[in-house]
Amino acid sequence: MAQAERIPTTSRRVFLSGAVAAAVLPAAAAPQLIDPIFAVIERHRSAFREFVAASLAVDEVKALRDGREITQEAEDRLDAAVEANEEAADLLTSTAPTTMAGLAAAVAWLLEYDEGCIPDTSGQFLRTLASSPLMVVG
Repeated sequence: MAQAERIPTTSRRVFLSGAVAAAVLPAAAAPQLIDPIFAVIERHRSAFREFVAASLAVDEVKALRDGREITQEAEDRLDAAVEANEEAADLLTSTAPTTMAGLAAAVAWLLEYDEGCIPDTSGQFLRTLASSPLMVVG
């Protein structure tokens, strides 16, 4: 038995279902954007940890208590750690979060980072946070 030849038709239903698919597919196919602040926070956290460790290695009181001398290698390590921490802090204070989760993570990290310190970095970063599109009230 021969199949009947199908004649294409354009109906409102076909048009609307195609329009819905056309609207949904780009959103589904688009990669989910990851807030850049997460990588920046991790970079700063890591740089700060190294800075703290390097600082302890050249602490004269700690070295005396540990019965060791402070070496040039330890001094050089501290210099490198200071530079890396400053670069990471500069990047942190100039990167605005793009998601609410990123905003929350940034605030949490700053609270942890500045605990017991003068909040210079936090104060600078608050200006960047204020410029985040998430903070725009409208």
